[in-house]
Parts: sequence; structure tokens; C-alpha cells
Amino acid sequence: MNILLLTIGSRGDIEPFIALGIGLQAHGHQIVVCTHQRFQSIVEDHGLNYQYLSNDLFKLMEGGSVESMGSLFKGINTAIRLMKLAKPINGQLMTDSIKAGIKAQPDLVIYHPKCIVAPSIAEKFNAPAVMALLQPMLVKTSDFPLIGLPNISGVTNRLSYRLASLGFKPYLKQLNLLRKSLLNLPKLSDKAGVFSMNTGKAIPVLHAFSKHIVTRPQDWPQNTVLTGYWFLKKHNDFSPDKKIIDFITDGKPPVYIGFGSMLGKDPVKTARLVIDAVVKAEVRAIIVTGWGGLKLGDVPSQVLVIDNVPHEWLFPQVAAVVHHGGAGTTAAGLIAGKPTLICPFFADQPFWGDKVAALGLGPTAIKQKNLTIDNLAEGIVQMVSDKQMQHQAQQIAEQLSQEDGIENAIKWLKQQGLLT
Repeated sequence: MNILLLTIGSRGDIEPFIALGIGLQAHGHQIVVCTHQRFQSIVEDHGLNYQYLSNDLFKLMEGGSVESMGSLFKGINTAIRLMKLAKPINGQLMTDSIKAGIKAQPDLVIYHPKCIVAPSIAEKFNAPAVMALLQPMLVKTSDFPLIGLPNISGVTNRLSYRLASLGFKPYLKQLNLLRKSLLNLPKLSDKAGVFSMNTGKAIPVLHAFSKHIVTRPQDWPQNTVLTGYWFLKKHNDFSPDKKIIDFITDGKPPVYIGFGSMLGKDPVKTARLVIDAVVKAEVRAIIVTGWGGLKLGDVPSQVLVIDNVPHEWLFPQVAAVVHHGGAGTTAAGLIAGKPTLICPFFADQPFWGDKVAALGLGPTAIKQKNLTIDNLAEGIVQMVSDKQMQHQAQQIAEQLSQEDGIENAIKWLKQQGLLT
């Protein structure tokens, strides 16, 4: 089968789809991964076909706006402002996605929820569409609310998911224009929705995270499955810089600190805070600046600053990890068996921070707006000294290693008659 994988976002949103693509290709399928151009080399290095998406989304992600989403009301205001800025960017992403779909002519479309044009591409080629979620963010349940909202009661939790569809409505006009001009499809009917095709047929949902971290809600529908994480295995061709090897082997295992593509309002201040916390905690640290990155000047000898390195290679060699709590980074730290301190900005990041702390896999999460030298240093010291936390992290890693999320996903797709 020709399978189109569509994904939008940061590296943590991309790597699980690459991992799934590798698994599907091993089963004899032809795979095309459509994602941002900055990830083209990663896709192609893993032997998959690539199709282009614009990088313009990162202008928003790396612009510091997300740090102002700390409270519910500030978050709503920021979300409205970002939605206005994102409209032309999303229009281009939809156009790029359609062009990729026309080239791929897929028999099956598996897509990230940000790719709202994916069901229309599937409709054009009379192919099934399957949504893939890296966090429990859209399928309603009484167990927890829509990501970013407070957990008040089972009733309000279920009702909160109605807000999810509101996030798609501002783009329907653009989507309908593109359906007509590029796909020669009619306007979306009233039957179309977040989880339904234009005919009203339900869209199946794959959840690519582990039952050991999030228990499957009993009120999820039958066309929704929890597969386990889709881990991208260590790439044998990766060759780290000698300075990284030398630093890792020159003393006690360092602590990893990195906030992905999240910049925050004042990256210079954040960088200084992180370094001062490392010094106070009396540990060695590798600070990864990422694409957005922290701005760092002179650093002490106990700190190594690098731009980027694969998590699957680095995390097994560190003592603990500190990060923003993206789904992919969180999963990478857990499978490596490392205590984790999450310092979330917004969206699903606080959810993972709460989960990690509740399971005894790390200290209580520290929101970015509340981050100080003292509380960051305290969290780091706890991770490198708490033997029970370290043992718990190792136990979870062992459980995750026994769970093959990719094969579980492929098996389920076959059972549903979506994959031959």
C-alpha cells in the first residue's frame, strides 16, 4: 500500500511518525512522510520518502509568545492572537499537504491532528484516514479534561472536549476553498467533524503512548486504541562530536537540560538561570540549545553547551533529564530510565509533568514562569540523589522496553481492515 504520513510540529511530533513509517515499510508498504523542510534529512536518513511542508510555523513557536500562556485567561488571549497569526501559515501548510497527497496518491493517510486537511486528501483518493495522537488531547473522556484545562469533575471533563472543535472552525473557510481549487471536492457537509469524514464516517484514532503512563479511559470509543510509544531507534550512523564524548567520560554522568524549540520571553535570562542552578546543585550538565535554543555566553567548565543531539543516543548516558515536557522528549527520557523534571510552557506539557511526578519518576513540575535558580537546583539534586526515584525510573523503562507500540499499531490497523 501507498501510505502517506502527515505531521506538523517540533521534532517530538515528527520522530514518532518516522518510527511508524520505518515499521510500516518493513511490512512491505511504500511510505511518504510529509513534514517541515527542516526535518527532511532526518526522514531521508531513515530511508523514507519525503514531501515538503513549509518551516514558517516555527516563527510562532520560537517567538516567545507561548510563555505568556501560564494562566487560563492569559492563555486564551494568547491563543486568539496566535490563531490570527497562524492563519496564513496554516493555509500554506494545507496547500503543501494537498500537493504532497496528490503526488503520493495514498491508499491510507495517517496524520497528526494539526493536519486538518488530511481527511480531505484521503477523501480525494477514496482512502481511509487515521488520526494519530501523541497525547490524550482530543478524544473525550471523564478521566481528564481537554489538555490545558483544570480537572474539576467527570461531567465537566467530558464537556471540555467540545472546545476542541472550536479550534478547527476558523480554518474551515480556507479548507473548503482548497478542497474546491486543488482537490475538486465539494464543500464539507454538516456531517464532517474533528473525528468524522465528510460522509459522517468515524475516523479511527491511534494513541502513541503507553498504558504504563496513561491508563486507557473506559469511556473511549472502540475505534480508539492505545498502542504504546512509537520510539525511533538509535541511528547507527550518528557520530557525535569528540567534545561531547570527552565531556561525558570526564566525570560523573551529567544532567541533560534543554527546552526544545521553546525560547520564552528572555532566553538570555533563562540561560543564566539554568547555569546558576547547575552550579548551585554542584552537578555537571549538558545544555542543549535546540533550534530555538537558549542564548549562552561564557559557561563554567562543569557545563557543556551543544546545539542538538539525538535524545535516543544522549539520554542513556546522562544522570537525569530536565526539559519542557513535550510528548516526544518525555517518552525519550522515560525509555532511557532517567528521572525527569519537566518545566512546562503550555499545551500538553503540564499534563506530562503531572503524570511524571505522580508516578514517582521525577520531582513536581516547575512551570516556566515559576522557574528559579533555587527550585531548579533543588529538583536537580533530588533527581541525582533520590535512589527510589531512580529505581522507579528504571522499572518504568523496563516496562516500556517490553511494549512494541509500532507493531501494536500495525496489528490494530490490520484488525480494523485499514491495512493489508
